[in-house]
Amino acid sequence: MKKLLIVLVAALCCAMPVLAQSKDDAKHIWDHGDNVSNLAYHNVTVYKVLDHSDAYVVLYAKKGLDIGKVTVPKKWFKEIPRKLEFRNLPKGLNPYMTVMYKDDSFMKVIITVPQSRLDAVWGVTDSGTEVEGTDSDTLNIEY
Repeated sequence: MKKLLIVLVAALCCAMPVLAQSKDDAKHIWDHGDNVSNLAYHNVTVYKVLDHSDAYVVLYAKKGLDIGKVTVPKKWFKEIPRKLEFRNLPKGLNPYMTVMYKDDSFMKVIITVPQSRLDAVWGVTDSGTEVEGTDSDTLNIEY
């Protein structure tokens, strides 16, 4: 039994230097360096989504008590890669919009609202209303 214990202690002593990490190795594990994503996103609360023939007009919460308005062209829903997506709102959440950026430029917008157009968040613009930005390729939004 003593011999087995001595052999185990000797093996442990020999294995310690092999298993030990240098400071440089430990730093490498925690240093993310270039492993930083080039994607970013910003969420805003949505008050109303107004349907227009060429676009959706989204009324959203800005910083403080302000209300912002942004036009999202419907053509983005059909483009590849898709710049506009809709998600069904999970129960218990308020409608929101996620604006995604890649390398600090607009990539796509995801609007999370109830699927039913009978919900109060959905609305329709007047038929004669002129909406600017229906032919835009980027989303200009103020937070």
